[in-house]
Amino acid sequence: MKKLFVLVLCTAFFFSGCTRDEWDTRNPYLPEIAINYTINTALPTYNKLQYPGNAVYVAGFGLNGFFVINTGTGIRAFEATCANHAISGCSKLILNGIEANCSCTDALVYNLYLGLATTSAQYPLKEYRVSQSGTMINVYN
Repeated sequence: MKKLFVLVLCTAFFFSGCTRDEWDTRNPYLPEIAINYTINTALPTYNKLQYPGNAVYVAGFGLNGFFVINTGTGIRAFEATCANHAISGCSKLILNGIEANCSCTDALVYNLYLGLATTSAQYPLKEYRVSQSGTMINVYN
């Protein structure tokens, strides 16, 4: 009887590890795509990432490229595709200072410090992992 109780307890613990809410928040619009790109902030193209409050757009990686921002407390990187639309011509985001603008009909605007839309939207921007060593920034997933 004691073994049965332990088995039931372990099974309940195992299945409670992944809740339905975790699966429901997965963005259906943006597929997983491999990315691994290194940025050298000593180069003129990326030099402004050495200073807080600056963002750059990197084309050719991810779905529509990605944005990198120096928040002052760290470096963050986000996919340059609107997280609340199916991939289309209008879902490519346009960098505007520390914001990214969607050109689809609802004209969502995302804050790159947080990756959140400035108005109500279901999904935040897709964030990539970042590691930094000196002037080198690695963006990956």
